Amino acid sequence: MKIEVKLLEGQQLQANFGEHSIISDQSVAAGGKAELPEPFDYFLASMPLCATFYMRKFCQQRDINTDGLKVVQNNENVSKGDPYKKKITLTVTLPNDFPKKYEKAMLAAANTCTVKKVIQAMPDFDITIV
Repeated sequence: MKIEVKLLEGQQLQANFGEHSIISDQSVAAGGKAELPEPFDYFLASMPLCATFYMRKFCQQRDINTDGLKVVQNNENVSKGDPYKKKITLTVTLPNDFPKKYEKAMLAAANTCTVKKVIQAMPDFDITIV
């Protein structure tokens, strides 16, 4: 997928891909207005969004009610020497009437998240100037 970024006013940026776009800003401390999420916030939000998608699909395929399904992600630094080393924890609250027999399968569905798989595969990055 090709993603093209445009510079907007202040510190805002717009990423365009397909028929969609995402606009980011920076904190006031970084010269932005903090009107929109920072790029790293979008990155962090992609994990629980992805996991929740797969859990909802799991439930839909089995006609299981998703009312009350809740996913919360917490991100913490795990190394004082490496500010980029993070521990990402997802806590899932299942609906009250969720069948007990599907709990492990529901966790497996969450773990099929594409975002998680790409992060775990440690992608290669190549930045060039043309």
